[in-house]
Amino acid sequence: MADLGYLSRKIDRAIDKILCEIFDKRAVTLPAGRYVSLCFDDFPQSAARIAAPMIERRDWRATWYVAGGFMGETEPEYGQMFTSEDLYALRRKGHDFGCHTFDHIDCSTASAKELHAQVRKSAAFLAANGISEVSSFAFPFGAVDLAAKRVMSQTGLALRGVKPGTNRGSIDLNMLKACGLQDNEGGTARAIEELETLKHQDGWLIIFTHDVRETPSPWGVTPQDYEHLLDAIACFGAEIVTVGDMMNRLNASDARDVRAVA
Repeated sequence: MADLGYLSRKIDRAIDKILCEIFDKRAVTLPAGRYVSLCFDDFPQSAARIAAPMIERRDWRATWYVAGGFMGETEPEYGQMFTSEDLYALRRKGHDFGCHTFDHIDCSTASAKELHAQVRKSAAFLAANGISEVSSFAFPFGAVDLAAKRVMSQTGLALRGVKPGTNRGSIDLNMLKACGLQDNEGGTARAIEELETLKHQDGWLIIFTHDVRETPSPWGVTPQDYEHLLDAIACFGAEIVTVGDMMNRLNASDARDVRAVA
């Protein structure tokens, strides 16, 4: 019976993924070009202290998906999590921030009321730390069903999942693809493969990870591997944008389209 229960849950998750890809889309057309966004989820202090300087040395910036409840905590998988000082340093350097719920909840099992409460709580936390401009949201664990997608689409934020791939052409801002640097995705190999496809076709590659340290979690990466990835991106010559940067471009494009129709 336990095996049947596991199989049933696996089938349910597969159905949820299909439904999320089909319904409640917010379709927009990407501007021509080849773009890469670097993101960190949750986020562990190692990402802020080790990876951020690597990115800044190249005059790039990243998007940080903040789960406020993690601040000052120590997590078994990630070690020390971010502090208010880390948030301040990243904000001062011009990084971008996104919502990741406050308590890092599984959105696929949460009610609409709980989801709205999490967004409000997260917004209040970010505002208290001097962060008022937030244009995107990432689903914790990548867990989302159609009901959660529908509720979160009401926020107007760009919604990011964890389905690997590059966003191309007409994209769904309610379910952006992203490539994770983690064991079950081949570490940095999958991201580099996706980067190679940008040589032949325009698109927007979003790359995310969690901790960056010598002994990373299964959802993180070593500093050496992350530096190698950044070197590959630099050699390739794609434009590095934060998710907020891209949202600003898309919003400006929408405004131009409206004026053209008027």
